[in-house]
Amino acid sequence: MSGTLLTVVVLLPVLGALLTIWTGGRTRAVLGTSSALVTLLASIGLTVQVWERGGSVFHLDLVGDLEVVLVADGLAAAMLLMVTVTGSFVAVFALVEDRRDVTGRARGYWPLSLGLWAALQVLFLGGDLLTLYLMFEAIGVAAVALVAAGGDRRANLAATRYLYAELVATVTLLFGIALTWQQAGTLVLAELPAGFGTEPLGAAALALITAGLLVKVPLVPVHLWLPAAHALSAGAVSPLLSALVVKTAFVVLLRIWYLGTPQAVPVEAAQLLGALGVVAILWGSMVAFRATEVKVLIAYSTIAQLGVLFLAVPLLVAGQVDAWIGGLLHAIAHAPAKAAALLAAAVLAEDAGHGAIEGLRGAAARRPVAVFALAVSAVSLVGLPPTVGFVAKWQLLLAGVAAGQWWWVAVLAVGSLLTAGYLMRLVKPTFDRDAEVSRPSDPGGTPRRADGRDIVALALALVTVLAGVRPGELLRLLQLVPPHLAGG
Repeated sequence: MSGTLLTVVVLLPVLGALLTIWTGGRTRAVLGTSSALVTLLASIGLTVQVWERGGSVFHLDLVGDLEVVLVADGLAAAMLLMVTVTGSFVAVFALVEDRRDVTGRARGYWPLSLGLWAALQVLFLGGDLLTLYLMFEAIGVAAVALVAAGGDRRANLAATRYLYAELVATVTLLFGIALTWQQAGTLVLAELPAGFGTEPLGAAALALITAGLLVKVPLVPVHLWLPAAHALSAGAVSPLLSALVVKTAFVVLLRIWYLGTPQAVPVEAAQLLGALGVVAILWGSMVAFRATEVKVLIAYSTIAQLGVLFLAVPLLVAGQVDAWIGGLLHAIAHAPAKAAALLAAAVLAEDAGHGAIEGLRGAAARRPVAVFALAVSAVSLVGLPPTVGFVAKWQLLLAGVAAGQWWWVAVLAVGSLLTAGYLMRLVKPTFDRDAEVSRPSDPGGTPRRADGRDIVALALALVTVLAGVRPGELLRLLQLVPPHLAGG
C-alpha cells in the first residue's frame, strides 16, 4: 500500500490548523470545516486500501536506533474512521454556531481542535512507544487548552486539574518507556522480545506504562479530573473529549498488551482491570443518577461507559476473539452516540437558558429534532438494537459466555439497565406537557425550526443506527487477531 494517502491523512489536519491560525471570522470556520471533511475523505480512502490490500507498516529512521513506525492495519483504520466521522460532524456543528455568532468562539478553537485531530490520528497509527508518547503529549496539551478556552474561573480550574493528571500520567509513562528501551533496546512494539514482560525490568516497564495509560483513560479511581473538564468545556469541545480523547489510552493499552507483548499479560492483572471496570460502571452510574446538570450526568456516563471497555480485558486473556472485537467496537460505537448527545445537550441548554436537567421539561415541543437526537443516542449507549452499541455489547456477551465467566455477562446486563435509568432522566422530562414552555430563546413558547445544529446532532446519532444495521464492514476491519488469540 502506498504511503501517499497515509501522509495526506496525517498532514491535512495539520495544514488546516496552520491555516486557521492566520485567518479570522467566518473564514476560519470554513477553512477548519473544509479541512475536517477532506481529512474524512482521505481516511475513507485509506480504509478502502486496508480493506482491499491488507495492512502495511511504514518506517522512518531517526537518530541512532530510534525510528518512527506507523501501522496502517484494520485497527488503525477503524479508529481513524471513528475520529474523522465524529470529528467532522462536530466541525460542521461548530461552523453553524460560528455562522450565527462568530464572536462567541474562542480564537484558538479551530487550530487546537485540528491539532488534536492530527495527534489522535498519528497515535492510532503509531507502532512504537516514542510516537505514542509524543502524540499523547500533543493530545494532552491541546485538550487542556481547549478546556481552558471556556474562559471562566471554573473552566480554568478544571483545566488545571486536567493538566496535573496529564503530568502524572506523562511522567509515569516516560519512566516505563525508558525502562523498555534499557531492557529491550527498541521501542518498536513488533520488535519487543517474546519474554520481555516476564523479566523483572520488563514487567516493571509494562506496569508503569499501564499505570500511566489508566490515568489518561481515566479509569476509576483515578478519574476525578474528568467530570469537571468535560462538563465545563464548550459545546463543540466536550464531544471531542468525551467521544474521542478518552479512547486513546484504552486502544494503545490493547495494542501494547495484546499485539506487542501478548505473553506478558498476567491473568491476575487482567481480572483486576475488569474489576475496576465494574467499579467504574457502578460509580459512574450512581453519580449520574444524582446529577442535576445535563453535562455532568453525561460526563459520569462517560466514566461508566469506559468501565464497560475494561470488561473486555479479562476475556481477552481467556482467549476470546469476540472480546477483542466487542471491546474495540464499543469504543467506536460510543463515539458518535456520546458526541451526538452532547451536541443535542448544547442546543437544549441554549433553549432553556441554563444547563440544568430541570430545563429539559417540555423540550420535545420546542426542539423536537434535538430531543430525537438525544433519544437515538441514548438507545445506542444503552446497547439496544438496531444500533451498533447493541452489536458491541452482544460481542462482549458472546465472549463472556464462551469463556464461562458469567459474572461479566451479569455486569453488562446490570450496566445496561443502569444506563437506561439515568439516561431516561434526560429524555423523559422533555415530553412533560405540563411544563412551562416559554424560554428566553423563544418567548412565545412555540416550537422552533431546526437551525442546523439540531440536524447535525441527529445525523450523527443516526450513524449509530447505520453502523448497527450494516456492522459487517466494521467487524471485518477489527479482525486483527493477536498471535495468542489465533486459535480463538
